[in-house]
Amino acid sequence: DDTLFNAGGAQGPAVGQWYLRAPAGEIASSINAVTGWDTTTGSASVIVAVLDTGVRPNHPDLAGKLVGGYDFISNEAGEPLISNDNDGRDADPSDPGDWLTQSEINADPTFWEGCEPSSSSWHGTMVSGIIGAATGNGAGMAGAGWNVRVMPVRVLGKCFGYTSDILAAMRWSAGIAVPGVPANPNPAQVINLSLGSSASPCSAAQQSAVAEISARGVVVVAAAGN
Repeated sequence: DDTLFNAGGAQGPAVGQWYLRAPAGEIASSINAVTGWDTTTGSASVIVAVLDTGVRPNHPDLAGKLVGGYDFISNEAGEPLISNDNDGRDADPSDPGDWLTQSEINADPTFWEGCEPSSSSWHGTMVSGIIGAATGNGAGMAGAGWNVRVMPVRVLGKCFGYTSDILAAMRWSAGIAVPGVPANPNPAQVINLSLGSSASPCSAAQQSAVAEISARGVVVVAAAGN
């Protein structure tokens, strides 16, 4: 009975949460979560780390769903601050916004090459909701896993994120020690990366991180298109 899940009606699958329904016609990329819910709606013992822009912790559809988390965004010396929170790595994964203005780009066009002015995406909050929003509460959207918990891990700031931060966050999310960062008391069983890179194939450092994480039995899910 979630409002956004049922949105659409005669307007067709382009609105509402078409991506949770059974694949059909032009929506072949949907995941058929509805049928999956007949088997399981997820377990609170499962933690999904969402490596993204962070999260708006006061979002009502995420109430009681969030656990721990960390902000891994580093601000490189001498470069503009992509973190937008005036500090480096810390235990606050909340999303302060990732807007980018034309004046910022004009001030350092080399650093911001390829970036365009934009308002904040709140992308990490959206992804967290798709994964684990409160479901059956008559409001907002439905989550793919109704009962799973979400660990927000901030790795993306204004326009982009550093690969080094993403790799450190991946390891930390799986319970692997990262120098200078407190141990993760609640390692995730799944790491979600709704992000990508123009670099292909993956670097040796990326492959090594995934192999190390997979050896611990942690599932890594990464974007493979949009």
